[in-house]
Amino acid sequence: MIRKPISRITSVLIGLRDGTSLRQQIALLAASLCILSIAVAAFGAALIARGEAIRENRWDLTLVARSMAQRLDQTMFDRYREVRNVADMELLKPVWTRNPDIIRETLDQLQRSLPQYAWIGFASVDGTVVAATKGMLEGVSVAERPWFVSGLKGPAVEDVHLAKLLDHLLRTSPDEAPFRFVDVAMPVKDENGKLAGVLGAHMSWSWAEETRRDVLENNLGKEGLDLFVLARDGTVLVGEDAEGASLSREAAAYDPGNPDMVVAEVETSGLGDYPGLGWKVAVQQPVSVVSARVAALVRNIFLIGFAVACLSALLAWLASRTISQPLLGLVTALDRIGRDEKETTVPRLHGFRELSQVSASVRSLLRRLGAVEESARTARDMLAVLKDEYSRNIRSSEERNRQLGADIRSLRTLAEHDSLSGLLNRRAFQPFAEDAFATFQRHDRLFSVLMIDADHFKTVNDQFGHRAGDDVIRAIGDAIVEEIRSTDKAARFGGEEFVLLLRENDANGAWVLAERIRLRIAALTVDAGVGNISVTVSIGLAEVTADDRDVEDTIARADQALYIAKSSGRNRVCVDYPTPRSQSA
Repeated sequence: MIRKPISRITSVLIGLRDGTSLRQQIALLAASLCILSIAVAAFGAALIARGEAIRENRWDLTLVARSMAQRLDQTMFDRYREVRNVADMELLKPVWTRNPDIIRETLDQLQRSLPQYAWIGFASVDGTVVAATKGMLEGVSVAERPWFVSGLKGPAVEDVHLAKLLDHLLRTSPDEAPFRFVDVAMPVKDENGKLAGVLGAHMSWSWAEETRRDVLENNLGKEGLDLFVLARDGTVLVGEDAEGASLSREAAAYDPGNPDMVVAEVETSGLGDYPGLGWKVAVQQPVSVVSARVAALVRNIFLIGFAVACLSALLAWLASRTISQPLLGLVTALDRIGRDEKETTVPRLHGFRELSQVSASVRSLLRRLGAVEESARTARDMLAVLKDEYSRNIRSSEERNRQLGADIRSLRTLAEHDSLSGLLNRRAFQPFAEDAFATFQRHDRLFSVLMIDADHFKTVNDQFGHRAGDDVIRAIGDAIVEEIRSTDKAARFGGEEFVLLLRENDANGAWVLAERIRLRIAALTVDAGVGNISVTVSIGLAEVTADDRDVEDTIARADQALYIAKSSGRNRVCVDYPTPRSQSA
């Protein structure tokens, strides 16, 4: 026959639960709940903080972009106004078509005061450059250049572009990046109000890159920050993607859809009568920079929460003493009752409602047991009286002697046996158990204890009635008696619980008998008059050990094995071996 071990998980859980005190379990539960609550709170805080941090970060980036956009608009407005002021200057109106030298000197002075102007020139209405800074392009036709064509119609601003005519004049080295310019053009009229030509100014686009670097340097505290200026069509004009532009610190390509970047964009809107060119300023920063700050915040939340959890566990440990102390008093009182005949009840305990109810129920149970014992004592007293009567009247008649003998046997049976099952009662079983334990201590003669409990017996009573339940109890008692030896002792401890004392039997031999009893009872069909009833039993088995203080310890271990049998499925045998391990069938 193969013995199957009970579920390891069930055994481990039961062992952990039963191996820790109520105080430890309360402290562990409080700490676990606190840690779980803090973990959930930290996770929620991380999600909320990350979203808020990204929103705040995007607002900060928007302010940076807005600052850059305002500086671009302000610079272009100033240049636009300066060119317009020169074009409208009253002193120059008489000389626009007559004295190129005066015009050139005026333009040179303007360029010297503002080096951002790479070239300023005046072209007549036919597109020929009449005067220009440093004489560049004088006599050259610019009739087809966009700035000239737009300038004939009115004030105009041309977006960033390469200067084909000026590039070879301004470049100092063939390896130098091509020049890019922003053009401002104004129509010029003579003293008679007639259109005399167009005043055009080419501003080097390098000033925008310088402005960008200045803005970035003013925001050095923002790690990984990068800034771009985009044209109306989305082309990068300033930034690492711009042609000829220098790379910024830790620069990354601009991609407004990149999920790894927080991006803010602000459009330029012009200023005053400067209409603007539709530029857009974009600022981006890696999400990882924002997440790092959030991670530090969440870490601090969790550390604080863990400290709170530890403090809560400590407080729970201290508070649990108040809760568990009365319960420990009840356990101690019950243990004394099981070992000291003088102890007959437990004190009234207070501390919490359930404990008061338990102590009241235990006191009631002990009173009932006391009443039973009192009945047994009364029966013994009656037996003694009958014995005396028998002694006084022994010579009276043989018939009377036979009657007295029958009465004595009936009273002895009544005092020592359970009236329902016919097995020993607890009082009669106790001397046999104590004698077996004494023999074990003196001569190392082993014995084992079986605790047998009917499965789902309450269902039998509820469904078929208590009379049918009594029939089932009698059938179980009969099955037990038919399987045990004459040296074994069987008793009914109450309800549907039976105890067997097996002398000269270790755990392995006792297991064989227990299995035989279990299978025999499982095969029973009890005819109770209201239908056939089938019943199974769970059995706990324990072999006496040197660690047992008395036979009650052995019985308690068998009862614990019975509890495991019930918890792991019923209709099985569970063994509490001398070395900690359990088996089931």
